[in-house]
Amino acid sequence: MRHAMYGLVLVFAACANDPIYLNGTASMEAGQDDGTGMSVVAKQSLMLPIKPETKTDAAARAKLAAQLGVMVPYVKVGDIDVEIEYTITNLDTMNPGTAFIDLNGANEYYIYDPSMLNYTPPGSDDPVVTPPLAGNIPIDMEAGAVYSGVFREDQYETASIDLDEVTQGNYNPYTAILNISKNEASFGVMSPSILLTTCAMNPVPAADQATCTNCEANPDDPSCGSQPTGMSIPRAAFAEMIRVDLVFHPNTHMTLSYNVRVRDHRGIVNDLGMEAFAQDPTGVTMFMPVEYAMGATN
Repeated sequence: MRHAMYGLVLVFAACANDPIYLNGTASMEAGQDDGTGMSVVAKQSLMLPIKPETKTDAAARAKLAAQLGVMVPYVKVGDIDVEIEYTITNLDTMNPGTAFIDLNGANEYYIYDPSMLNYTPPGSDDPVVTPPLAGNIPIDMEAGAVYSGVFREDQYETASIDLDEVTQGNYNPYTAILNISKNEASFGVMSPSILLTTCAMNPVPAADQATCTNCEANPDDPSCGSQPTGMSIPRAAFAEMIRVDLVFHPNTHMTLSYNVRVRDHRGIVNDLGMEAFAQDPTGVTMFMPVEYAMGATN
């Protein structure tokens, strides 16, 4: 279960070069036996304290959307820079272990949760496991060791673009994540994949059975996957992640503590930081992104 996170470490002057540091209420603990022979996995989320949009900003955004012919988010890539610093502690003082941290998140439109996108292709017993936006790299930990690391600003920005490509662009997550996207000027919008829409239903609707049977027999047929729509999303309309989701899954008993550093280039982060959710609830935007559960095979 994800938990709202409230806490403030430091707040500096509202300048892009004077960041705000945010952290959670408790460290994440995982890796211990859950009683069924599986290891405990810890998940936490942190919604950034973004101020409500002003009328002036809303009008400018509407004008830009009309010019570009696409939706323009309130919080765009480049409006804020986000870095996540973390520390892992191996609580097992006798045995080494391996830690994994996945970075996912949400923009104002969609939540990217890879576990919701896993699927088993027709005719196969092996599920396709969807990757996180960043992370999932093994970190070897000696017994009792402490390790510090970071998800850099450029990694967070790239994760934001990849999330947008997967959700608005209907890109296969592997395609989006493996592509070097941080300097892209735009991305094309694909149609939803047949294999992950009607063909994934059980039973398959009668009207789609002929097409789905063909796709099941010929999964590599290009007509079964996503197709270019001719539309594209320019960089001025790329959505920045406004929520940080971390998944911690070590194979021995460990803890993970972290803080989030935000550099605000537009003055849209509440100066109270995470305390704003309790002390100034009208001074933060309550974004309502939806869980993305489609996907693409191409």
